[in-house]
Amino acid sequence: MTRTSRRAAVAALASTALIGLTAALPPQAAAQPAPTPAFDFTDCPAIPAGADPAQWRCEVLMSTGTIKFGNRAEQSTGAMRLTFAEGRLNGEFAQVFGALRAEPTNVPGGLLGVPGHHPPLRTDLRIEYAGFADFLSDGDRMGVQHLKLRVINGLLPRTCTIGGDDDPLVFRPIRTSGPDRVSADPPVLRFTIEDNAFAVPSAHGCGGLDRLVDKRFGLPSPAGANSMRLTTLVGLKSYTEL
Repeated sequence: MTRTSRRAAVAALASTALIGLTAALPPQAAAQPAPTPAFDFTDCPAIPAGADPAQWRCEVLMSTGTIKFGNRAEQSTGAMRLTFAEGRLNGEFAQVFGALRAEPTNVPGGLLGVPGHHPPLRTDLRIEYAGFADFLSDGDRMGVQHLKLRVINGLLPRTCTIGGDDDPLVFRPIRTSGPDRVSADPPVLRFTIEDNAFAVPSAHGCGGLDRLVDKRFGLPSPAGANSMRLTTLVGLKSYTEL
């Protein structure tokens, strides 16, 4: 998916913000020296035909954090890696989504909420991309991403999700700290984001067990009853380096 915006002033700032902040942060704002994390750029998408590689870069966001929704206690999101490209196309800011990959996280109590080890009832959740993302930031507002939660259980079909491409969880993260410089060469930044205002839709595609899944997770869950908080590391590469 390629998207462009006519908000030229904001877009120009957004498209250079991360590299600019890396250079502009005063020495005292830099984090203490630490091993630079390894970033995987294999999901960097192809840039549009005719685009100048020197005006495009790939960004890899590695996040960990917590999610709370429905009747669930706060739990880990699992490690996530989100990849996209941004640059200039015909004089305007543009972006191309690459991939969202996340580790599944276990749901204590499994499908029925029964304590103990019951392999057929073991249930995991995995955050997935739901068809739309806009990474154009405006101040501390960090764009919008459509997400869904894959429900993984041996009794459920692989199509079972909470939300979907037609009724996604709409994540509009707000930056709560940072960016802090982790490394200048290669450029790596760290920040935290959260959203406490999204709604979580009902489950579907669960082979007739949609209502069971909804009851298990307390769905649908209205806006204001859910939250997601992430700590994110950002690695950058120009398309002239890829």
